[in-house]
Amino acid sequence: MTPTSHKHRCNMIPTKPTFAALPFELNSDGDQRLCGIEIEFAGPTEMETGNLIAQEFGGTVVDGGDHSVTVTDTRFGDIEVELDISLRKREDLPFLKEGLDAMRGLIPVEVVTPPLSRAQLEEFNSICDGLRRIGAMGSRSGVLLGFGVHVNPEVVSPDHRFTLDTITAYAMLETWLRQKEQVDTTRRVMPFIDAWPKDLISDLAKNDYDSLADLMRMASRHIQSRNLSLDLLPLFKHAEPDLFAELFDIHDKTAARPTFHFRLPDSRIDEADWSLRQPWQLWRQVELVAANEHLLAALRDAWRTHDAAWFERKSVWIKTIDALLQDHDVKAEV
Repeated sequence: MTPTSHKHRCNMIPTKPTFAALPFELNSDGDQRLCGIEIEFAGPTEMETGNLIAQEFGGTVVDGGDHSVTVTDTRFGDIEVELDISLRKREDLPFLKEGLDAMRGLIPVEVVTPPLSRAQLEEFNSICDGLRRIGAMGSRSGVLLGFGVHVNPEVVSPDHRFTLDTITAYAMLETWLRQKEQVDTTRRVMPFIDAWPKDLISDLAKNDYDSLADLMRMASRHIQSRNLSLDLLPLFKHAEPDLFAELFDIHDKTAARPTFHFRLPDSRIDEADWSLRQPWQLWRQVELVAANEHLLAALRDAWRTHDAAWFERKSVWIKTIDALLQDHDVKAEV
């Protein structure tokens, strides 16, 4: 990471920290857990966005061609800005064949940060105001703008009990998280943030897994796509590359990394009262549950009862989660 220049130190305005700590702040090596952020939006071009980032955080804008720029040597390291190239290869979205430039506004520009500390995330959060100033539009600005924010928190370690419990906690909370986020209609119908399969949730509620490899074997029976609200495949590939190749026939490029890939939150970049704190708090709620052994056990028991009912209603399960979070005093502000 490039040291902060004297000029930038002088221009920094102290802000009250709003990114509350996660339950486990350190990884298994004793280093601070880092988290990358990806923000999608329409409006500003890649170059306009890159120039804004350089103005806010220093660095040099380098045009990579092919609708991408890199802002090198910012206070946080290199930040990528690109028209979402992952969409170009999708055959199930025929409107993209009209061309990326012609469809600008429907295809998001995406800002991708390197792994950041919690203090750096707090500082980077100011980009939301800057993007609003130059006309960025989020998910709820139009019928077809299904844009998201991805949160990539580093795991403590792949086989750590907390990592395994976090996966189970997410399974228990996913329906509740969707309701709290009020996910944009377009994003719900597009094939990017599908709900976790019910059988996967039930398996995690009924069974304990002592290693990520064992959990992977189970998960491979239920998922064969990255397009889920929490994508575990980058973590799986990082932790057990040989087993990953054996279990998962994934055609999409999957970059191995020691992180969760939380894709659920909407990008609401154009809303004045919204910031990256919202997706952070959604994820923090998952980890707070994972860190509470008694609450997690209660949720698993409640799911087993819910799952066995003849008539299951999501609204009933959401109320059950609300009550248990309240009873155990483990409710994050989301």
